[in-house]
Amino acid sequence: MFQLGIISDEVSQNLREAAAFAKAYGLSALELRSVNDRGPFEWAMEDAQTIKAIADEFDLSIAAISSPLFKCSIHDEKAVSQHIAGFRRCAEYCHLFGCKLIRGFDFWDCGASLAERAEKFAPIIEICREYGITCALEYDPSVHASTPKKIKEIVESIHDPCIRALFDPGNGLFSTPNSHPYPDDYHLLKPLLVHIHMKDAICTEEGTQAVKIGDGQVNYPEFFQALKDDGYEGYLMLETHYRLNAQISEELLKLPGGSTFSQGAYAASKECMEAIQKMMNQLV
Repeated sequence: MFQLGIISDEVSQNLREAAAFAKAYGLSALELRSVNDRGPFEWAMEDAQTIKAIADEFDLSIAAISSPLFKCSIHDEKAVSQHIAGFRRCAEYCHLFGCKLIRGFDFWDCGASLAERAEKFAPIIEICREYGITCALEYDPSVHASTPKKIKEIVESIHDPCIRALFDPGNGLFSTPNSHPYPDDYHLLKPLLVHIHMKDAICTEEGTQAVKIGDGQVNYPEFFQALKDDGYEGYLMLETHYRLNAQISEELLKLPGGSTFSQGAYAASKECMEAIQKMMNQLV
């Protein structure tokens, strides 16, 4: 059976508050993106040690690091080098945390070829092999691999077990309005799947917007049942992106994190977790 958790800054920039939230809802894990207004590439080892101590205090595992790997231009050699160095530091933190996953992306969309992009992952594969970890690539409207189909293409082109796919049914609606995250996107990525995020959304004439889990176009009850039936044993992490009385800006959606992003997150994530728990109680 899969394990439930939450991305910490979808509750608070204060990791202790996020950890208390997770325990209150019986979650087993946190995923880390921004903590105290700093992202993973900005942490020092001392920060990682503090994070580890808080997770241990609340008896929570750390499922993954949501790094911004390769949310940069493929043609900016300095930025690419900085991202590779940041990924290596995250791999060191994974060793401390006892986790095996770092999230990544497929470069800002500039029309670079599939082969050119795949080649750039060579140093990431080396780091993954050195530390015994996996890089989970996520589809996002701002990068080349913006859809499940394109994530499948880049992962298969890289063709290495260290690089797998992250499935987020809500992201599909932001990339391709009125698509079918479940069952279509799920079955497309299932052979490559290593990690899952959860958000929900609705598509309107004004655009796609995040909503409470269960209020959008993702068929979560059937999706959860399929995960149970398929024997998925990985993590299922809430990435709320919904706020009760506000919408997250486009810029923050491209690079989420920090206090502005987390404003109002606690209440929205509370609503989502209560909805998720009701669905979980109905699984057979």
